[in-house]
Amino acid sequence: MNRPQKLRNPANPEEASAVNPKRSYRGSRRETQKRMTQARVLECALELFAERGFEAASLREIAGRAGVTHALIRLHFGSKAQLWQSAVDYLFRRMQTEMRPRPDELDYTDGADGVELFVRRYVAYCARHPEHARLMLMESMHDSDRLRYAVDKHIRPAHRFLESMLIAASKDIHGLEAAPAHLAYIVAAASQLVFALAHEARGIYGVDVLDEEFVARHADAVVNLLFKR
Repeated sequence: MNRPQKLRNPANPEEASAVNPKRSYRGSRRETQKRMTQARVLECALELFAERGFEAASLREIAGRAGVTHALIRLHFGSKAQLWQSAVDYLFRRMQTEMRPRPDELDYTDGADGVELFVRRYVAYCARHPEHARLMLMESMHDSDRLRYAVDKHIRPAHRFLESMLIAASKDIHGLEAAPAHLAYIVAAASQLVFALAHEARGIYGVDVLDEEFVARHADAVVNLLFKR
């Protein structure tokens, strides 16, 4: 006598995927596409917020640049203010990922060599993403809830880490007797400002500051400026 076959519960995702393994694959592919679309929207939002400022940039313009509908941005991110926060979170997550030392490298707090590695990687990061400095310069012109959000969640912790690095390399750094705020902004400005002002630099010096060779020479210049060598 044949045993009765167990009925599968279509509401159970595991059983549903066992009945149709393609369903799990399609779900995974849709999730990947969703993340890619969200990342594209966030990158376009960062570009426009950096170019025009929060007030002048519109959701419809961001949607057009990202190749999505205005309704999709509203669905995934809500208001323009919420999109701005999501874009800034994405910006700093991306920076942490790109700046993280590889397993075979020094830690950034390993004295002068660690700081030099950090500076060289940070200069390269700033050249790849000039919108980072442009966005924060734009926002820092005025006090706002947006600026306080970025400072509290991302910028203050980053500056504390930078201060700890500089202190660890104190015996090799010029001007360490200066207050941490001076040193942190000297390093940040020296590393990023020329890329944020790329159009100005081209007009004055006739150089493409995003050229690979220029970026490498600029990293050398920042390192030589910082250390007693």
